Amino acid sequence: MKREKPASGEFYQHFKGKLYQIKMLAFDCETEKEKVVYQAMYAPYSCWVRDLDEFMSPVDKVKYPEILQEYRFEKIDIQNVQKNTAPVAVENTKKSNDIKNVPEKLLKEISDEVLLKALKTGQPENYLADKITAEEIANRGLMQLLDAESFHEKRQIFIGLKQYMDKHMLNNIAVALDIVLEEGDEESQYESIMRCMEAFERYEGGRLR
Repeated sequence: MKREKPASGEFYQHFKGKLYQIKMLAFDCETEKEKVVYQAMYAPYSCWVRDLDEFMSPVDKVKYPEILQEYRFEKIDIQNVQKNTAPVAVENTKKSNDIKNVPEKLLKEISDEVLLKALKTGQPENYLADKITAEEIANRGLMQLLDAESFHEKRQIFIGLKQYMDKHMLNNIAVALDIVLEEGDEESQYESIMRCMEAFERYEGGRLR
């Protein structure tokens, strides 16, 4: 059965576990071969190009007999990236809107729900200190920002991620939101994205009224 081509914005997992987002499909101007342009969802968020056929190819089970994944890259539902990492924590946090009520032992494996709530407070370090690395907060927080359904929620997550931002992350967010960043330091670029998000949120709110 022929696999469906990847599309811009979709997330794929490499058989070694890393997560990537599809940026676009393109053609080599000399060979006319179709290529996949995709970006790593981990620092330094590099972009890569690979032949479509190779991208969609099965895992070499002779070379990697221990790998269970069937294909080199497989499409995933971003909502379920962490679904199986901490099922107890997810189930329990649904019972409370207060992060502080989540038992200490459950926070050892931070669910997406708990991470999102922490980011929305604007001070995630108060809830996540010593329970999750700054790099993981940045990586998973970025995925939640990109996947948020409204600009109101995107802006809340963006505020919570401020202390974890670097040039690469700011640039990736700008590209994802189709924002052109001017030259400047991280603080000025952060403020520039924030102003755009606020404008998008106002437009979104007015359109829904």
